[in-house]
Amino acid sequence: MWRLLFKNLYRKKRRTFLTCASVAVSVFLLSMLAIVFVAMTSPLQTAGSRLRMMVHNATALNILLPISYGQRIASVPGVVASTPTSWFGAYYRDPANTFANFAAGADTFFDVYTEAKLPADQMQSFKEDPAGAVAGRRLAERYDWKIGDRITLLGSFYGFEPDLTLRGIYSGGDENMLVFHWKYFNEGLGRTNEVEAFWIRVDRPQSMPQVSRTIDSMFRNNPVQTQTETEAAALMRTVSWLGNVRALILLIGSVVCFAILMIVANTMTLSVSERIPEAAVMRSLGFRRSQIIGLFVGESLALTVAGGLVGLLGAKLLSLAFGKMNFGGLIWADFGMKPATALVSMGLALLIGLLAAALPAYRAGRVNIAEALRYTG
Repeated sequence: MWRLLFKNLYRKKRRTFLTCASVAVSVFLLSMLAIVFVAMTSPLQTAGSRLRMMVHNATALNILLPISYGQRIASVPGVVASTPTSWFGAYYRDPANTFANFAAGADTFFDVYTEAKLPADQMQSFKEDPAGAVAGRRLAERYDWKIGDRITLLGSFYGFEPDLTLRGIYSGGDENMLVFHWKYFNEGLGRTNEVEAFWIRVDRPQSMPQVSRTIDSMFRNNPVQTQTETEAAALMRTVSWLGNVRALILLIGSVVCFAILMIVANTMTLSVSERIPEAAVMRSLGFRRSQIIGLFVGESLALTVAGGLVGLLGAKLLSLAFGKMNFGGLIWADFGMKPATALVSMGLALLIGLLAAALPAYRAGRVNIAEALRYTG
């Protein structure tokens, strides 16, 4: 039966290829939608991120906070470390060379972002140089940066171009960031003494609710009020600015599934209609109805599996290129393909292959032999 199944698939090579290609494109789109959906609904969680919180303006993130808030935030019980951060949003040499870059407290950033490890001598050099910067290892390798290189950031909406010296290359955590002194950033803006947000690290996850309430109540009667939230909540809030992305992704995913179903159903209907006399001959030779139905369903499943695997491979390669994506500051989402995503995508492809072939195959298996031998399509 298996040899017969694969021979039947090779009968119409062009049709088989085009169907597989259509399924591959559809599964690729479906997988990418699933990857985006999972990334935007399941924030990246690490040992460090589970202890981090973000303190920003309660009205809007683009309304800055006074830097003086930092000392009061750091004194709250349960807060282990606090650092000011301001997203800079510049590029390197060419607008195509974009990456996460922001200003942060040189003395405190690595106390909050504990995943990143910087050698002690480089840490000291970074802290002592007001125009110093540190970059992640992957970012440094991308642009072939070495310790001591001059790096000028261009195109920031803040309107000035910091001329930095690379003083350290850290490993661990996300290695695609560049961080420079918040004091240098503040001087470039004309000493506004304002910051986009404070990132804090707490002693344990259970402390987060109380820390959040304490900080926000501390500034409740001030002209500039705060909102304190977990790193996961910060990502979800950022995603919400894009509108109802999850509903849109589900809608597009449903359309893609329907398209796969129509493509495979059309192919199997044509294939079965052309071979009804052949099915009748097989029945007269002793093949059971279940065998004939299984043959047609097997062809449909083979098409969807082949196309689905190609589509999944393409989605996997593209997801590796995306990796982790920054939404500002230390807010990250992981756009890598999860095993569950691959299983769901292939499961849907198999289900669609089964549904597409079920009715045509059932009719071919139930047809009267005499009528089928006279069938002309």
